[in-house]
Amino acid sequence: MILPGHLASAWLAARGLRTDLGGAMAAAMFPDLVDKPLRWVFRVTPNDRLPAHTLLGWWLTTAVVGALWGRRRAAGWATGYGAHLLGDQANAYLNPGRLYLAWPLVRYAMHTGPTGLGSSLRDFGRRSLALEALVTAVGLYAVWRAYGRRARVRSAGAEEER
Repeated sequence: MILPGHLASAWLAARGLRTDLGGAMAAAMFPDLVDKPLRWVFRVTPNDRLPAHTLLGWWLTTAVVGALWGRRRAAGWATGYGAHLLGDQANAYLNPGRLYLAWPLVRYAMHTGPTGLGSSLRDFGRRSLALEALVTAVGLYAVWRAYGRRARVRSAGAEEER
């Protein structure tokens, strides 16, 4: 997945599970903020899905967030991070590449690549773009329903006071 799908899936998961939205949204992009530069800029990993796109990365960062900001924020972080990994796992099923969830405990035949945004986006097929569009559309609709309704109720209340 890419930015819109990650943010939408994290928002939907956090709202659905009633976890901390701030933690979920921060975690929604964390694996990419770590792994993409390690591959694209520094070229120190075989692909752009290590080390943060792993269960170990999920667990360690959730533990750190919990120690620094408490259980509620850690629950949101775990939710957003999990939504990120789930979205990327669905994408890996539809495209070249994969996730290495059990790394470093399991040895994998590593997919080499991509080396930048262009080569990463070329890995997206029609089905994954359709999935991205669907998740983003559902997320936007849910945000509109949640916040649009609240804004309409507030403005109706303000009009009644006049």
